[in-house]
Amino acid sequence: MSSKTHTAVATTSVKQFDVIQVPTPKPSEGEVLIKVAYASMIAFDTYINDLGYMAASFPMTFGFNASGTIAEVGPGVHDLKVGDRVAAFAFHSSEAKGMQEYTLQTRSVTSKIPDFISLEAAASIPDNLVTAFTTLFKPEYLGLPYPTAFPSPETPPLANAPILIYGAGSTTGQYAIQLLHSAGYKNVLATASPKHHEFLRSLGASSTFDYNSPTLIEDVQSVVAASEDGKLNLVLDCITAQSTMATISKMVSTEGTVAVLLPLKIGNKVRSEESDTMYLVIPDELNPLPKGTRLAGVRTFLFEETPYLKDNLMPKILPALLEAKIIQPNKIRLLDESFGSLKDRVEVGLDLLRNNKISGEKVIVKVA
Repeated sequence: MSSKTHTAVATTSVKQFDVIQVPTPKPSEGEVLIKVAYASMIAFDTYINDLGYMAASFPMTFGFNASGTIAEVGPGVHDLKVGDRVAAFAFHSSEAKGMQEYTLQTRSVTSKIPDFISLEAAASIPDNLVTAFTTLFKPEYLGLPYPTAFPSPETPPLANAPILIYGAGSTTGQYAIQLLHSAGYKNVLATASPKHHEFLRSLGASSTFDYNSPTLIEDVQSVVAASEDGKLNLVLDCITAQSTMATISKMVSTEGTVAVLLPLKIGNKVRSEESDTMYLVIPDELNPLPKGTRLAGVRTFLFEETPYLKDNLMPKILPALLEAKIIQPNKIRLLDESFGSLKDRVEVGLDLLRNNKISGEKVIVKVA
């Protein structure tokens, strides 16, 4: 282990976080060391800090995405070099998180970033793009066939089938729409706040609905009824709260699949105000879906268990999507020096996320 250290921002105990010093590692086989410029914050950071959720021990560094430049390349990595601009899905361990001056990442979670994409924008991409791609195309989830290329040169078998993205204004929902559009799916239905509707249609949504409308269920069902098979068999719930699953249960077919982004929250928001209880495994008594409808709980952090995704998604597919401008980064809420010290910026980010003050944006913190 190197004797050098660097700054990180981490939860030190439940409801407490601070700036700490951590060892600066050296990359081993298949690894790269990234000098971090920006890191993202997501609701999961508040689960860890405020609730101690899935925290085996402390300190736990913040930041599930990082962007910056390659500082050092380990043995076996031949397609990246020092100085390359990259973004990483920084989730493997506390030591490999993004909210620190240097982060050690495997090649399988690191993507080279085109020069025309800023590093702050790049930090918004990895976790939600991986989540959207995995949910749509992994057989255990919605199970659409893996596209051979983007844009798809072939029309997929379910090109005209209605596919509902519930909570499509979310960062994952935005990527799901773009991926489906580029893969040749023409009947993408999106629920979101009305302020997002025009933007979501520009990404490829064919129909948009206000999820607070008292006629939401009827409105969606009228579009579904006009489709070729008249059934809603494919749903992605980007919120996964009690209320969203209850609404979806009234629209989905008994022959369908509903993919939900775990954990399940009690109440109706990404960060619940009613209860801190969350479920990585949804008990039968909290599953409102009709009998016969398949519930697929998405655990993005396990995507590397699928060899195709591990070898291709971050190293090859994401860079190609960005280079071809097929997907665009999320809108960002940048927390830079104007928000104070690095610790101050993280505090602002936690407040925004825990109080549901972010909609359709990604919280990005300038690290260096």
